[in-house]
Amino acid sequence: MKNILVALGSAKHADALIAQAVKLAKLTDGKIWILHVTAANPDDFLALEAGPQHLYDERVESRKKKTAFIKQLAEQIEKNHNLQAEGILVEGSVSKAIKNKVQEHNIELVIAGHQKKDFLYELFTANKKKDLVDELQIPLLAVPIKA
Repeated sequence: MKNILVALGSAKHADALIAQAVKLAKLTDGKIWILHVTAANPDDFLALEAGPQHLYDERVESRKKKTAFIKQLAEQIEKNHNLQAEGILVEGSVSKAIKNKVQEHNIELVIAGHQKKDFLYELFTANKKKDLVDELQIPLLAVPIKA
């Protein structure tokens, strides 16, 4: 597996998910892509006018922190494990972002956290239209995580 995508939903689960990705990437000299998806940010002028400025500022600051965190995770993988890694922060739908990155980077494995009633659990198993796993047509490694 040359390209492994870690779908990171929460910073508190990053270590467990990345540990699994590192194990597998070492076996194949693969690259690790760390993906975190945030809510879309209203960038147009009318959307900014619709709400208080402090809420917009908080979202921007939160996004900056998340971007820095994802970048730091990738740098740690490269430094500590001598593997290629890249962090990606995307706005919008989680399932669409995962599908797009799988296609864009020729991802061969998606690693995601799993806990009962977890958002990612629902994303991969309760999609009434079609399971994301079926749509991706690649393996998914569900890593058990504690709440």
